[in-house]
Amino acid sequence: EMGGESYLNDLRSIQDPTEVQEKLIQFHGVGRKVADCVALFSLCQINAIPVDTHVWNIAIRDYDEKAELREAKSLTPTIYKQVGDLFRSVFSQYAGWAHSLLFVAELPSFRATLPEDLVEEMDKFREIEQGKKKAKREKKPANDDDSISSG
Repeated sequence: EMGGESYLNDLRSIQDPTEVQEKLIQFHGVGRKVADCVALFSLCQINAIPVDTHVWNIAIRDYDEKAELREAKSLTPTIYKQVGDLFRSVFSQYAGWAHSLLFVAELPSFRATLPEDLVEEMDKFREIEQGKKKAKREKKPANDDDSISSG
């Protein structure tokens, strides 16, 4: 039966992070990211990777050598899995904790503790990504509803 302390404790013994995630997203209101947060921080699943746009950008910037993730337009379930798999391939059994450290390093309150060259690299990446988004917005054709009718 789904739910309860014994059910959740049994999830600790499952080795596959995707299987744990699938079991947790069966609960109403629990998505992939929340499921992976619960798995990582409460169920001893140290290779669970909670993925959001920040973690996706870390993966693109630092680990996506083939530039496969960079081409995606949104964080679909497939991209979510690819980001998690990439972290697991780089950091092995400690991928979840590596994720947490890398995520925290991105927070403004921790920037002062990082090496200057790393902060510069992060800023440069952010500027490039923002420039790409701006260029994409400028390329979009004007919406017909926005134009003034001549008659």
